[in-house]
Amino acid sequence: MRANQYGIIPLNGPFVTLHAGAYREYDSTKRELQRIKKFDIGYGASLVVNAGKQSQLLLPEAYLKIRYSLFEFYAGRRKEIIGLTDTLLNSGAFVWSGNALPLPKVQFSTPNFVPVVAKGLLSVKLGHSHGWFGNQPYTDGHYLHQKWLYGKIGRDSWKFNFYGGINHQVVWGGYAELQKDNTFTTKNGYFSADPFVYLNVVLPIPWRIPNDGTYSPAETLNRFGNHLGSIDVGMSVKTSFADIYFYRQSPYEDGQMPEVLLSMDGNYSLSFDLKNKAKLHRFNIGYLDTRRQAGDITKFAQWLGKKETHYGEVQNYFNHGQYIEGWSYQGNGVGTPLIISNQDLSENAQRKNYPLFSIDNRVQAYYISATGKLLNYTYTFKSSLISSIGTFGLPRNNFKQFSSLLAVNIPLSKLKLDSKVSIAFDSGKLYGNNMGISFFIVKNW
Repeated sequence: MRANQYGIIPLNGPFVTLHAGAYREYDSTKRELQRIKKFDIGYGASLVVNAGKQSQLLLPEAYLKIRYSLFEFYAGRRKEIIGLTDTLLNSGAFVWSGNALPLPKVQFSTPNFVPVVAKGLLSVKLGHSHGWFGNQPYTDGHYLHQKWLYGKIGRDSWKFNFYGGINHQVVWGGYAELQKDNTFTTKNGYFSADPFVYLNVVLPIPWRIPNDGTYSPAETLNRFGNHLGSIDVGMSVKTSFADIYFYRQSPYEDGQMPEVLLSMDGNYSLSFDLKNKAKLHRFNIGYLDTRRQAGDITKFAQWLGKKETHYGEVQNYFNHGQYIEGWSYQGNGVGTPLIISNQDLSENAQRKNYPLFSIDNRVQAYYISATGKLLNYTYTFKSSLISSIGTFGLPRNNFKQFSSLLAVNIPLSKLKLDSKVSIAFDSGKLYGNNMGISFFIVKNW
């Protein structure tokens, strides 16, 4: 019930919540007018008030966006997912899934694929953004750098389309009070953030970093900031009974490419969008594996005589020795919700006073979901089975966790309202045994 909800659902209940929002959208898909206006402006703002054991006042979205032709610029907080995945039913994109409160950013991008060759035979989608983390538990004033480039082969009318691309995220700069006396990782608590550092962040090629005392030994020997991304590939097939989509996201850190594709580590998604939308409209099958992290070589890679560039240097997904929060924002991981923070685990699974984000980033997870309509009721079903062996630094016996959710939308036609009822439960050692029920009344104008 909390996963991929942009950090707006408290961990502890019960609570009463109020969500309110106002939006002005523009058509950037050609679906309404079969053409795109040259220039348009849109905005969005939403407010969330939670009252209960954990009272909160949140602003998940507050942005202004401007589109000129096929390009878009926006500033503010905005709900987003980055990477090739089923954004409707998948468990979440590996790096940027919508699991945490959106960061304030400025961003330039093409919101859709833009044809560049032969009227859509080859299309591209790209983006670049700069964000601010603000003050977090261990680090203050650090920045986010993001960029992505994806390509599509095949026109929309074709039966087969092929996709591929890469995204790159960096946490950099800032100040860590906890590390002000650590002369190896920081300079008096500060992480470097000058123009040369930013150039290294934007273009992460093997730069020669001066070893003259300007930068900390950790930055001189390694890289500036905390780098993370995924290499994504996918394909879509149109058949008589369904549109089928397959995606694989391969995580990378520290320049461990291109051999990373030979590892089984990845986020896999297979979706079926059925043509005959009777009782079942769409379903998804997912698989996540993060157990190797450059600490092992697959049999396929051995057969090819290949291994990852940084083989033996454990990547420790979502954790980082300098940025102790790792890949998290306001306490929630920004990546896949199938890897959660140490503090969100059950009492028996937690490691008290452990400084890094996650002690369970070596997982194998299976995931299924479906949506459809019975009578006048639209339903969504999701279920996952997670198996965790801890981290390379803190290995442990296999902990398993089963979670499931059923949500039903019930129209209240006479009142011109909609309602949504959800019930979910967890069973296992990671999250413990929990049950949750929610009821929403929704009014749209």
